[in-house]
Amino acid sequence: MTKTTLQATPKGELPHLKKGKRKPVQLRLTPSEHAELVQAAEVEVRSMSYVAYRRYQAGLQLEQSKQH
Repeated sequence: MTKTTLQATPKGELPHLKKGKRKPVQLRLTPSEHAELVQAAEVEVRSMSYVAYRRYQAGLQLEQSKQH
């Protein structure tokens, strides 16, 4: 499996972004999880959604590696 890092992508560069269509995803967090996410986003000077997505990708890779 290739290792990827998330980087900013100009609109229109990826096929699914050509028409500006993005898929919203709802996350349910406890107050403590939300506070930690806010703090991590501030420290990294990133959006909360970026930090959450990066964590999701890391967890997904870990889950897939355990299956193989």
